[in-house]
Amino acid sequence: MEGFDLDLSRPPPLPGTVEECHRVIEALWRALGEFQQIQARVEELEEQLALGSDNSSQPPSQDSTKKRAERKGKRPTGRKKGAQVGHPRHERALVPAEAVDEVRHYFPHGRCECGGSVAVRGFRPHQVFDLPEIRYRVVEHRVYEGRCGCCGEKHQGRLPDEVPRGQMGPGLVAWIGLMTGRYHLSLREVEALLEEQWGLKFSLGAISQSQIPLQAWLGPVYNQIGEAVRKALIAHADETRHYRGRSIYWLWALTTGQMAYFLTHYSRGKGAAGELLGDFQGILVTDRHGAYNDHPQDSHQYCWAHLIRNLERIAGRKGQAGEDGERLLRAARLTVHCGKLWQQSHYPSDRYRRRLERLKALFRRELEQAAQRHGDNKTGRSCRKLLDDFPRFWTFLDHPGVPMTNNTAERALRPYVIWRKTRFFSQSHRGDCFRPMILSLVETCKRLKIGVYQTLRTICAQGMAEGEVTFRLPLLEPQPLPVASP
Repeated sequence: MEGFDLDLSRPPPLPGTVEECHRVIEALWRALGEFQQIQARVEELEEQLALGSDNSSQPPSQDSTKKRAERKGKRPTGRKKGAQVGHPRHERALVPAEAVDEVRHYFPHGRCECGGSVAVRGFRPHQVFDLPEIRYRVVEHRVYEGRCGCCGEKHQGRLPDEVPRGQMGPGLVAWIGLMTGRYHLSLREVEALLEEQWGLKFSLGAISQSQIPLQAWLGPVYNQIGEAVRKALIAHADETRHYRGRSIYWLWALTTGQMAYFLTHYSRGKGAAGELLGDFQGILVTDRHGAYNDHPQDSHQYCWAHLIRNLERIAGRKGQAGEDGERLLRAARLTVHCGKLWQQSHYPSDRYRRRLERLKALFRRELEQAAQRHGDNKTGRSCRKLLDDFPRFWTFLDHPGVPMTNNTAERALRPYVIWRKTRFFSQSHRGDCFRPMILSLVETCKRLKIGVYQTLRTICAQGMAEGEVTFRLPLLEPQPLPVASP
C-alpha cells in the first residue's frame, strides 16, 4: 500500500505492516481531532442559540419566542384578577372647598309626599374633574418711535428685558422641551400636537430652533447635577449605545437615589469612563465592564445580577462545565438572598454577615476547583476571570449600605433606550449635547419628586429675562452609610 486514508464510510482494510498500522493510527487521531473541533463548534453554536436576557446582556425584547415561553413567571395564586375581597379602599381625596372653581347646589323638594316640610341638614359632595377649553395667549408689545421737533433726531422705545425677543415665550419653549425630552415625541408630533391642542402653527424649523437657547440655559443645572453626583458616597454607572446617523456613540450614566447625570461620548473605553467619573471618590457600583476598573478596587462593587447571568450561561453548558456552573449559580443566589436579608435587617446583627463570609469562602473554593478542572478552555478562562474580579463582588461586606446590584443605573437608562427605539437617532452634535442635558434634568426631577414642566418653565423664564440662569435644584447632602454593629 502506497498510503492509507481513513474513509469512515467503509471499514478500513487490515494493515499488513507496522508502517501501515502507524498510518491508520495517525488517520484516526486526525479524525478524532476534526471531530472534537466540530463538536466544540456545535456546542458553541448551541450556546449562542440559548442566549437570552437571563444569561447574557441581551434585553428581554430581543428574546426568541421559545425563550419568552421558557421565561419564569409568577406562580399562579388561584385568585381572580383585580381587587381582592377585603382590600383597603383607595379613593380620590376631595379637593378643599377653597380650591374648587365652581359650586353648584341641588336641593330636595321642600315638601314631602306626606305633606310635611323637608328641612335641609347637610349635603353629599360630588366633585367632577374636567379639562378646560384651552387657548394660547398672545401679548402684543408695541414699540413706538418718534422724532425730536427741534433737531429731528429719531427716538425709539425699547422692549423690557423680560420680554422674549422671539415669538415663543418661556412656557411654550418649556412645553416643547418637556414633550421632546420627557415624553419623547418627535418634532413632527410636537408640531401636530401644538396645532391640535393649542391651535398654534409653528414650522419644524422654528420648533427645532427654540431648543437651541434651552440647551444653553440647561447648562448651569446640568453642571450642578454633575458636580453633586460626583460628591456622592455611592454612585451607579452604566452605558448604552447612542447613534448619530450611522455612527455609534455611547450614552453614559452616573446615578444615585436622587440624581442622574448623563454624558454622550464617542468611546466606550476608560477615557470616557474617566470623563464621566471625574473626581468621584465614593463607592462605585457597575457591571463587569473593564472601563471602570481604574476606580480603586476596595471601593468598587460589581453587580451580582450580571454575575448570575454569566453563571447561567456556564450552567447551560453540557457535561462537567454545566455541573460546575449549577453549583456556582446556587452559591451566588444564596449570597444574594442572604445579602438582601442582611440589608433588610439594617445590619443590627452579625448573624447574616457570618453566613455571607461562609458563602464567600464557598464561592471562592468552587471557582478555584472549576478553574483548575477545566484548564484553558472557555469555562476555565471564565472562572479565572471571576477569580481576578473576586474582591469587587464583596465590597458590600466592608461597606454596609452598598447595593449588590446596578439596578439604579439601568432604570435610569431605560427611558433613553425606549426613546432610542421609538424615535429617530440624533442627527447632529447639538442633538448629542441636548439629549444628556434634558435627560439629566428629567430623571433628577423624577427622583426629587418635583414637576419637570415647572422647573423647565422657571429655567426658560430666567434665561429669557436675565440671560443667566440662577435656578438650582434642591439637592440634598449625601447621607452617611449605615455601620454594621460589631
